[in-house]
Amino acid sequence: MKKFILTFVLFWAFAAFADELQGVRATVELVTGAKQTAQFLGIQNDTVSLGGSIKGQFTVVRIPANRFKSITDEKGADLLHGAGSNQSTSSVSAQTQQESTVQETETTYTEPSDLDSVEGKHIYIPLERRSSDSAFAEQLDNLIIKLIKESGTPISIVRSEDFENCSDAACIRDSLSAHKAASAYTGRITAARTPDSLAVQASHFVFGDSTAKGANATVQMNLSAIRSLSDAMANNKLQNFIKALQGEKVSPSKPTVSGKSYIHVETDPEGANIAIHGKEDICKSPCTFATLDTGKIVLYAYWNVNRQLWSTKSVIRPIPGDTTKLSLKLKKSKPELRITTLPSGAEIYAGSSPITPKSDPIGYSPNKFTIFEPGLSTVQIRKVGYRDTVVTVFASPTEITDIDINLTPITNLQEQIVQDEWEGIRKRHRVGKTLMGTSIAPLLLGALFTYLATLDYDDADDVKNELERPASGGEKYQKKVDENRDLVDKGDRKMIIGGSLIGAGALLLCVGFVLNF
Repeated sequence: MKKFILTFVLFWAFAAFADELQGVRATVELVTGAKQTAQFLGIQNDTVSLGGSIKGQFTVVRIPANRFKSITDEKGADLLHGAGSNQSTSSVSAQTQQESTVQETETTYTEPSDLDSVEGKHIYIPLERRSSDSAFAEQLDNLIIKLIKESGTPISIVRSEDFENCSDAACIRDSLSAHKAASAYTGRITAARTPDSLAVQASHFVFGDSTAKGANATVQMNLSAIRSLSDAMANNKLQNFIKALQGEKVSPSKPTVSGKSYIHVETDPEGANIAIHGKEDICKSPCTFATLDTGKIVLYAYWNVNRQLWSTKSVIRPIPGDTTKLSLKLKKSKPELRITTLPSGAEIYAGSSPITPKSDPIGYSPNKFTIFEPGLSTVQIRKVGYRDTVVTVFASPTEITDIDINLTPITNLQEQIVQDEWEGIRKRHRVGKTLMGTSIAPLLLGALFTYLATLDYDDADDVKNELERPASGGEKYQKKVDENRDLVDKGDRKMIIGGSLIGAGALLLCVGFVLNF
């Protein structure tokens, strides 16, 4: 369309240029292959100025230099590439004179007669884009044009560069409306609100009938910057985009594998566990993982070293096909698990392993426990007269996690009998453990008295050895005899006490062992 308009304008204008000569007569050849004679007025800022008389007025046409294949004067000199050095002084002065003469009547080839050919047509303006997105934008333009044509709407393409007096889409839209185009498709590609994603926004303006289907519709879709084209084609996203642009109702489709979102997490320090609220740990940072969840996600990062927890959390909303990058800094935290029951006084057991009569509770409700291993935790609650309760909860690594439990009373007689029997077995085991623990003291004391008795017997032996010497006799001899007798008596008493204690301890140990096992 652009080339057609350019060729049409040049031939229409050049036919009238021969009447007045205010520049250098030249032969002009376009990149399309068309040739014509014209008045060459010079090149400025990579724009070629050509002049001629149209309807009795001298008119200047400015066209980008890259649209010309060659411009030569009557002697064959190259004016396109050598205009800056070869243009004669007379030509320059002639150009200066004509610019001052025709300043009030100057126009461009886009105003207004050059757009007469758009009347009654549906015009597509290629998407505005960032320079880095040019290749993708061109591919997306081709796909959009094809889909619009397949929907039954004939499309004519006019590039925004053809509207030299327009710097924005609103001006282009007004220009097309003034030239009685049927409708216009405009749009742009910009960066989305989240990293590594693109936002494609398009509008469809129907001129003359604001009640027509699709009139003044504006639609946006977000695409992954890494997989933009495949993301646009996945899950009928682009087809639905075109339907919505033309005013059709589009039902949201269920997410498929192509609708995955990706989350990349980095932490300071590295090596932190990454977990989503209510789920098991996913990975260790830095890492990237996929999710089909497009709602609000509470993401935790935590690091446990030397019984000290470092953690943080972040709330994100992934976009299908997008990669969200997070950089998290961990800080010290002291999270707790707080358990409250109604009624209180219930036994609290850690883990999901079945409770046996030998199991020991970690505490009684209400109670709170410091968390060193966040994530999914299971606790069991038991109280006589109430049914056992098992609770699995996500223990947050950043704050207090509360568990409030209403215990259910046992109303079934058989259940109560089973619990009573279980409690009887547990009491027996507890008595056995108590006896086994109690046996330690008499056993130790008995051993101590036995040891002291042995010392007394050793001292008595020493005295006896002294009495057996030949020089022994007299009053000292009798004292030694009495001392020997006293030591033996003390040793006997201590040995009796020690033996009794050891016997009692052994008896307690045996009874406790039998009751416990």
